[in-house]
Amino acid sequence: MPSTCEFHLNSPNAVYYSGQVVCGSIVLKTTSDKDVRNVRIRFVGEAKVSWTETERHRRSDGHHESRTVYFRANEVYIDNSTQVRGEGVLPKGTHTYTFNIPLPLSCPTSCEGKYGHIRYALWLIVERPFRFDNEFSKPLTVIRTVDLNLNPVYRIPLEAEKTSAIGCWPCSGGDINYTLKVPFGAYAPGQTLRYTILIQNQSMTDISGYSLEFNEHITFTAHTPRHKTREKDTTLATQEHSDKCLRLTNRQFEGELILPSLPPDTEDNCIIRVRHRLEFEMYVDGCHANKTISVPIFIGTVPLRESMTNDSSFTEVAPSAPLLPSDENTSDLPPSYGDFKPPSFEEAIRSHSPFQDPDANTHSNVIGFRPLYPVYPNNNEKQ
Repeated sequence: MPSTCEFHLNSPNAVYYSGQVVCGSIVLKTTSDKDVRNVRIRFVGEAKVSWTETERHRRSDGHHESRTVYFRANEVYIDNSTQVRGEGVLPKGTHTYTFNIPLPLSCPTSCEGKYGHIRYALWLIVERPFRFDNEFSKPLTVIRTVDLNLNPVYRIPLEAEKTSAIGCWPCSGGDINYTLKVPFGAYAPGQTLRYTILIQNQSMTDISGYSLEFNEHITFTAHTPRHKTREKDTTLATQEHSDKCLRLTNRQFEGELILPSLPPDTEDNCIIRVRHRLEFEMYVDGCHANKTISVPIFIGTVPLRESMTNDSSFTEVAPSAPLLPSDENTSDLPPSYGDFKPPSFEEAIRSHSPFQDPDANTHSNVIGFRPLYPVYPNNNEKQ
């Protein structure tokens, strides 16, 4: 029988906030003696971006040929390696190794995408002479705390307005003015996003309905062989409404959209950048094109207190993850949940990433991992 390995973490769901300490033990069980160079525990957190494109190039003889170009980028946030056993014979039996690994405060949130990922993993590596190394891994979710209460800009209501002419000059059919309003500029997953749509239809064309979409936009940036980006849009939540706004009338519609589990927005300088938008599309009858308008919605990990005021059942509870000692810098630590109930940790609604790590092999590839994100109780529901 092959060797087996079990990882025991101080966080049962393997979710950590940046700045916390990953600790626990690894239990290796072997069924025979093994010659080893060493046994080590390695914790790696990094972002990887990779894709291929076919480009045409002109040769020196004037003919053209197609080449496959490999675009890549890599950022390492933590690479901690500790040797727990030296060279010699590892006897058969059970071996227990403990670890204690602090996470940097600057670690970005775990993220899986089509052309890359931000991933953290704990490894036990048994290096063996003249044979393949035995490698055992445990992927983790790391979340960088984004407390929306620390930025007053997020409390400012969002409003976008457009005017569209119906018909072609000189046969104008009038204008449609439409405005999309949201009470706050930022939310956390699980919250209810309320919106208002004001339509002033001064045209001779009816509006037969509208739809709302909450979309995620991820930008992947490659640095090799040159700087280039790829983008991927995903619709995370959608609504369809048949409410009409007839010609020469004004209507105001109000609605709610519950935000699903999703990763928070990321830093601008990261090779994987995550952004979110609320998009409104108005269905215009006849041969006229539909009209669209959108507002950016920043996603954090700690909701605005003002955005949770409809929940009247706040209770004092303990944090869902251990905090750092009090003498550490607390600016980016997990939030205090004294004002509202703590989140659950759930997978994003999308399936796992199709991204294939170009550096992984059959012994080190991690397949099917899905990070968990904090989701706050819907503040429309009774807790």
